[in-house]
Amino acid sequence: MPILFTGRKADLTPALREFAAEKLDKVARFLGGDPDAHVILSREKHRHQAEIVARSRAGTLTARADAGDVMDALRACLDRILAQARKRRARVAREPKRRAQRGSVREVGGRAGRAFRGEGVTADDERPLVVPMGRMSVKPMSVEEAVLEMQVSPEPFLVFRDADSQRIAVMFRRADGRFGLIQPEA
Repeated sequence: MPILFTGRKADLTPALREFAAEKLDKVARFLGGDPDAHVILSREKHRHQAEIVARSRAGTLTARADAGDVMDALRACLDRILAQARKRRARVAREPKRRAQRGSVREVGGRAGRAFRGEGVTADDERPLVVPMGRMSVKPMSVEEAVLEMQVSPEPFLVFRDADSQRIAVMFRRADGRFGLIQPEA
C-alpha cells in the first residue's frame, strides 16, 4: 500500500512511519484492491493533529484526531479509519449479490428449462447454472456477410439466420484466429 506522509510543523520519525504503515496494512486488507493513503501530521502550539485519507476502489475513508502527543493522535486516527474500513466491509458482506440481469436463472441438467429464482440453491449444489446475459437479434445474412461482421465486431460469437437455408447458425472466433461455423443438421 503506497503511503504518502506529510508533516506540518511536526517531526516524522521512522517509528511513526513504521507504526502507521503497520496499521494501514490492516486497513488495506479490509478495503481490498490496491488502496493508497495520505497521512498528515501537524502541530499547533501544544496540540497535535493527525489526519488520514485512504482511497480505494471501494471509496474514500477519512479520519481526523487531536491529542497532546503525536503518537496518541496518530493512534486515535488509525483506530477510527480501521473502524470505518471494518464497517464498510461488513456492509458489503451484508448486501445481496447483484446479478448481471434481473430475471430467472435456468437450471441445466435434470429437468432442462425449469426456472427458479435461486430458492433452495446452496453452495454444495453441484449442478451447473446458466445465467441469461441478454438478448440478441438474429439477422438473416449469408456466411460471407457473417465473416465480415465478425471481423469488425469485438464479440467472440455471432448468431445469425443463414440466408440460404433459413436456419439459425453460430459463427465464433477460434483461438488460431480463424472463424468456426456451427450449423444445425438438415
